[in-house]
Amino acid sequence: MAGQQTFAATAEVVDSGAIEDSCFRGRRNRAVGLISTARPRFRGHRQLILLLRSGVVCRSLASVSCTRAAVCEEVTTRKNMDGEMGEDVLSEILVRLPHKSLARFQCVSTTWRALIAADYLRRRLPLITSGVLFHDAPRYGAGGGRQAYTYACASSSSSSGETGDGMAEADDMGFFPRHGTSSIIDGCNGLLLYYSSSPQQTFHVVSPTTRRWAAIPAPRRKTLLSVLSFDPCASPHYRVVCFTGWLPRSASVEVFDSERGAWREHGELDFGLDTDAMSATMHCFGGAVHVLAYSGHVVRIDLATMACAVTALPAPVSYRARAGHCRGRLRYASSDGSHLRFWELVDAGRSEWALKHELGIGDLVPGDASGSSLQATTPTFLFMAFHPDREVVYLWTPGKLVAFNMEQRRVEEERVFGSAKEGAQLIQIWLFPFSRHLASCLA
Repeated sequence: MAGQQTFAATAEVVDSGAIEDSCFRGRRNRAVGLISTARPRFRGHRQLILLLRSGVVCRSLASVSCTRAAVCEEVTTRKNMDGEMGEDVLSEILVRLPHKSLARFQCVSTTWRALIAADYLRRRLPLITSGVLFHDAPRYGAGGGRQAYTYACASSSSSSGETGDGMAEADDMGFFPRHGTSSIIDGCNGLLLYYSSSPQQTFHVVSPTTRRWAAIPAPRRKTLLSVLSFDPCASPHYRVVCFTGWLPRSASVEVFDSERGAWREHGELDFGLDTDAMSATMHCFGGAVHVLAYSGHVVRIDLATMACAVTALPAPVSYRARAGHCRGRLRYASSDGSHLRFWELVDAGRSEWALKHELGIGDLVPGDASGSSLQATTPTFLFMAFHPDREVVYLWTPGKLVAFNMEQRRVEEERVFGSAKEGAQLIQIWLFPFSRHLASCLA
């Protein structure tokens, strides 16, 4: 584990159906007049006008921008707009907008901000599916440097149980001035951790959703492995965990907390296992980092207390093994080459697991009922992630991310990531809801 290790857009047009009741038409027309006569040049309002007039979601604009002064003037001049439109109607409009527009529309008024931040709206929005791709073929950033890792993002229709297909496109990271001279070394739930070692080690945390970024002061010691932890449902704050030295059964660690704005050294972090057994496969959830160990264990590192807890796993750890959470419970995915098995932790103290699902090649490839072994002509499927709220797993087959519903035993969504000519390989993905914390992070 020596050496700094890398862990190796927007929604499409959706026909939402027109809202046809006559009561709405009157309020709709008044709202159109209020928005369209606004003096400030607020390009995002064109989306709202189209939504109000047709009830059909428009294609995402290339950019949505406004100035603080323009928003203040808009709110002051049109302070009765929210009352004219009504919260129910406004919610129906907002839920159909792209995530990046929602992040910007929070500044329109306190009513809009409250609606966008509410759990009701968040539960109705599709999950954001994002991932980091590794490219065998050369890619070049804005600064001319080779970019082996890129970030792609797309909205997921599977959160509502609908079948959908689409393409996850690489985000334009040109807004970040160090994109061409830094490398993506980790990411978590919509944030990316960039690292540069020249002329000195430098960290930046970047949000492609809000197009904001922040520099992190350098840790005291040179880092060997860095992990980003961020939960957009709980807080706008994040942590960066840097392992700065390896000992036989522990490690020296420094943790940056964005809420405190400073690093904290934690001396020796006792894993409870030999360091050589620890893998670089990690999963962040609930303020903790879960690390898979080749000894057949998962180590939970509590980032608040830096205490470690070791739990035995129900199956051996291989390079295909992954940990994740579904419905708030820790799950473990293992593969023997022909079958994927998904386990759920029942009791951490007794290392008790329950087998939830089993998936064979025959379930994924029509006509291959045996599922006994991978043939040369049979595509390879690698497990990538669990859906946070549903019995859905996400699998990677070259060039494509597949969402498979374990209860209905069917593929319900496919997303194209990268292209064959780029030699793109999906390294890691995250599925998370839009939230006020994601929108306000790095503000």
